[in-house]
Amino acid sequence: MKAMRKPLLGRISLLARNECGSAIVETALTFPIFIAMLLGAVQLGEVAYASVEVTNAARAAAQYAAMNGGGYNDSTGITSAATSDAFNTTASNGLTANATTSCVCSDGSACTHTAGVYTCSAKPVVTVSVTTSATFHALVHLNIPGFSLGPTYTLQGYAQEEVLP
Repeated sequence: MKAMRKPLLGRISLLARNECGSAIVETALTFPIFIAMLLGAVQLGEVAYASVEVTNAARAAAQYAAMNGGGYNDSTGITSAATSDAFNTTASNGLTANATTSCVCSDGSACTHTAGVYTCSAKPVVTVSVTTSATFHALVHLNIPGFSLGPTYTLQGYAQEEVLP
């Protein structure tokens, strides 16, 4: 007697119940999502690290300006102090540092600024403020004229120090 062949619908339903290989298919479908999440976490860490470095560069530049007596007038030295502090980040490539000074006399009188030196009738209290800024490009960044893929972050840092006499 001839063996009876199962109808086509029966074979398909038999294959549909077979779960062999379903784990590999699920892994293949979720793996790209997992990699994207992992790259996003790495990117977030890099941005946070670069942000801390830009803020620390502002602090180093403010300390340079405050410690060198008249260093608050040395804009190239302030920029050099900032960039040398943030040398190990990709954000340090476009790092800019801007310093501003303010003066208040200890007795409340007005400060005079001549030849880069603050003077007043009492003790002058000079404060230097440094603002740093850097552009950080994403880990996956494609820049073609007219088309850009990947975010760009502008990171800013700020520090303020009192100038030592």
